[in-house]
Amino acid sequence: MLEKFNTYLVQHEYLESTIESYCRAVEKFLSWCDRNSYEVEVMTYVQWMQYQELIKSRTNRYGQELKDRSVAHTIGAIRLFFQFLVFEDLMSDSPIKDRFYKVDPDFYHDHLSQIELRELYICYNTQNLKHPKCPSVAIRNKVIIGLVVFQAIDTTTLQRLTPNHIDLNKRKISVPGTSRSNPRVLQLEDDQIGVLKQYLEHDREMLQRKINCSTEALFPLNTKRFSCITADITGKLKTMNLKVTNLRQLRASVITLWVKKYDLRRTQIMAGHRYISSTENYMPTDLDSLEEEAMKYHPLA
Repeated sequence: MLEKFNTYLVQHEYLESTIESYCRAVEKFLSWCDRNSYEVEVMTYVQWMQYQELIKSRTNRYGQELKDRSVAHTIGAIRLFFQFLVFEDLMSDSPIKDRFYKVDPDFYHDHLSQIELRELYICYNTQNLKHPKCPSVAIRNKVIIGLVVFQAIDTTTLQRLTPNHIDLNKRKISVPGTSRSNPRVLQLEDDQIGVLKQYLEHDREMLQRKINCSTEALFPLNTKRFSCITADITGKLKTMNLKVTNLRQLRASVITLWVKKYDLRRTQIMAGHRYISSTENYMPTDLDSLEEEAMKYHPLA
C-alpha cells in the first residue's frame, strides 16, 4: 500500500523530500493501527483522535515536545493518505476530511477581505506627495503592496525578485523558491500592469541612481535590511486601514481567501508551501472546538 501511495505522491508532483517524510509518517501510523487491531479502511474519527493524541505526546530526539508545526505536518501526511485511499476506492470517506489542526497564533489575526486588500493597493497614493519626496519610492512601494495583496508574496521572496521574474507581455510573475518555499508562476492583475511597467522602465533606475546601487534586485537597496522598506510601507497602510498589523497578515489574508475559493492543493502551489499542512493552517475550521464537541459525545475509553 505504501508503494502505491508513493506513486500517488509522485504523480501529484510532490517533492522527493516531502514524499519521504510523508511515507515515514504513514508507515508509523499503519504500524500503530496493526498494534491496536484497527482497520484503516473503516477508521472512525474517535479512533483517529487516539492517534492524534499520541502524535501530540511524542518527543523529538532531544527529548523535547514536538512543535505544533511538526504535529501538523504528520497529520497532513496521514490526511493525504486517507485521500489516497478514497481515490483508490479503498475507503468511503476520510474520518478527518473537514478537521484541521491550527498551530500558529498569527493565523488568528483579523484578516482583511478581498475588497479591503484591493483598496490598500488602489488607494495607495503615488502623486502630489509630501513624503516621500522621491516619487519613485512611492511607485516602488505600490509595486510591493500589489505583489503582497494579489500574489501573497512574502518579504523573503520579495528580496530575491529580479526584473527577469516579471513578464508583462504574458502578465505573469515567476516567483523563485527559497529554503522554505517552492517556486511558482502566478498571474498578475490588470491593476498591476501599468504601475509595474512604469517602475521597470523608469523608477527602478531612478532609485538605483539615488542610492548608487546597481544590484540586479527588483527592489534595489544599499543595506541588507529589507525591513527599511517594509516598515515604511506597513506604517502607511496602517493609516489607511486600522486592521492592518504587518505584511505577513496581508499574505495570510490572501491565502485564506484562496483556500475558500480553490482546493487545498492549488492553494498550496500558489502560496509556495512545501507542505500541505502549512496550507491547512489557513482553513477556517477550528479543530479544537470540533474535538471538544466530539469528545462530549464520544469520550475515549
